[in-house]
Amino acid sequence: MSFLTQDKDATIKNTVFEKVETNVDIPLDDMTAYQLYPKYNWVYSTSRLLDMQNIAWSPFARKGMDFELNEFHFVGDSGKIYTEQMFGDHLTTDVAVMKGDIKWAAHHSADKTLLSDLRGDVELVISALTTLYFKKFAGIISVDTIGTKIVAVRLRMSTDMVEKYPEDWLKRVMRIYNRRPWGK
Repeated sequence: MSFLTQDKDATIKNTVFEKVETNVDIPLDDMTAYQLYPKYNWVYSTSRLLDMQNIAWSPFARKGMDFELNEFHFVGDSGKIYTEQMFGDHLTTDVAVMKGDIKWAAHHSADKTLLSDLRGDVELVISALTTLYFKKFAGIISVDTIGTKIVAVRLRMSTDMVEKYPEDWLKRVMRIYNRRPWGK
């Protein structure tokens, strides 16, 4: 079985996935992840993520509350969500999770630059998320943050960043999806 894509006959050209065969289903798009992990589909609800963090939001632009538009288009949310303005770096973090424990993490910026250092404050928030809500999950999640606020979670890796990760990373990913230790 090869890596899953939204269209099972499609291949991801010019990437490391093009030549990889595996005996496990590794989601590369949100539709596939949504189908593979029904227990965790709640992460695609931006309003629920915001509520969990006590972040005020509204489906309407509200006068006098200094709300700024943050528009999210993920499965489960239709339309727009307005929140108070969030400050800080906008990062995407790919995280290898095994039963609530973070085994590996890498941050990248909005312009797809892989950051060489990890951000302790962001990692703390993501660690709390995985410890509380991913106790039985084995796989890669992708978490978007602005400052230390989680604004989106996907049950898949950021496929456009894989080429920038260490050489043995893909082998380790396959191990974690097979529920084996992250090791070498």
